[in-house]
Amino acid sequence: MNSFLKKYSYHLLIIIVGLLCLQTLNFLLELGKQTLIYPDCSNYLESAQKMYLKFTGHYYRPMLMAFITGLPYLFDSSDAGIFQWSFYVNVFCWIATSIILFEILNDFVSKRVAFWFSVLPFLLLGNIALNFHLLTENIFVFFNAIAFYLLFQYFKNNQFWCLSLSLSLVLSSMLIKPGAKFFGIVMVLFFIKEIIKNYKQKSMIFLYGSILMIIIQIVGMRVQYGNFTISYIDGVTYHNYICSKAECFKNGKEYNQINNPRAEYLFSLNFPEQKKVAFEDLKYQISNNFSNLVKAYFSDVAENSKTGNTCIEDLKNKDNRRNFGFWKNLIFTITKWQNRIFTLLGILLSVFFLWKGYKQRKATFFVAFFIVYIIILSGISCGQGDRFHLVTFPFVILLLAKFVSEKGIKPFSEPLQK
Repeated sequence: MNSFLKKYSYHLLIIIVGLLCLQTLNFLLELGKQTLIYPDCSNYLESAQKMYLKFTGHYYRPMLMAFITGLPYLFDSSDAGIFQWSFYVNVFCWIATSIILFEILNDFVSKRVAFWFSVLPFLLLGNIALNFHLLTENIFVFFNAIAFYLLFQYFKNNQFWCLSLSLSLVLSSMLIKPGAKFFGIVMVLFFIKEIIKNYKQKSMIFLYGSILMIIIQIVGMRVQYGNFTISYIDGVTYHNYICSKAECFKNGKEYNQINNPRAEYLFSLNFPEQKKVAFEDLKYQISNNFSNLVKAYFSDVAENSKTGNTCIEDLKNKDNRRNFGFWKNLIFTITKWQNRIFTLLGILLSVFFLWKGYKQRKATFFVAFFIVYIIILSGISCGQGDRFHLVTFPFVILLLAKFVSEKGIKPFSEPLQK
């Protein structure tokens, strides 16, 4: 028992710190007493219902997220039970991400320094708030954290199974958040020589398995809805957000996410027609309204970089506490500044590691690429607060730790004690 505690003392401390931070914010903001269900949350619930109760796929939400979300249906759970399950899954992924971060950092800083960096994500208040909603962000971060841990191990030990499993998790994450598909494709292309060289290896089963899941998703969408696609959400997103905002700029109108006639028209169509209309509109905007499309893109990126957490902004004072408004406003303001600071820090650190690593491939190069990819991709949408960028924040902390260790910044660069 003593040897176990000695070996895993930091891991246990990380769990304790995480739960304390979770409970503190829950107490201050009554997070567990809120009843607001966002449209996206309803979509994820519907996708789980379709998979487990109707044995069909969802038009917007891919099957891996539906599989994770709907597991309690196997045990005759109610819909309320799905939301409770989602909370525990989110908390597990959120804490486990910090433990994985600790394991990665162990290779280039001391355990004590690794511990302090690994608990920093617990101070990111927007990430904590998302634990209480049926959303993908913390699950998506967890998948990619494991993938990057395995990638670090691959570059350290040159064991192909680490690369195969890492890439399989990256590819699988597009079945949680479809926007990750281009990142997954680019990552596979980066390592295509290694994949071809080892295509007969037993460990390729990880990669083949994830590719098979993607094929099942794409073919299933074709059979059920009419198109070979992972999801119809991409067309809906760029049509209703960036293209609609570009059209508003063109006509001198203020963009409104809620009262959007273009969105209402798109939702009146069937799914193949939605995809076609959205793509034709994008081509039109590029050909005839390009300057406003660019303006809308940078407007979206700027908004996603500076806004606070909408889950906190929408909180209600359920217990009629006097100081609730104070804590809500303070914590919402903190999430705004955390978004701004970590987005800027993420861009600067990513540029540094991309520039440093483009000639010699290192794991940090791919972490930096992920951060830049997410920030660039966020320009297609808006009105979501910090939801887009906060998935990068744990990885920004990882690059920050790597940066200060390489630059010899004390006390964070103290030598390893092994």
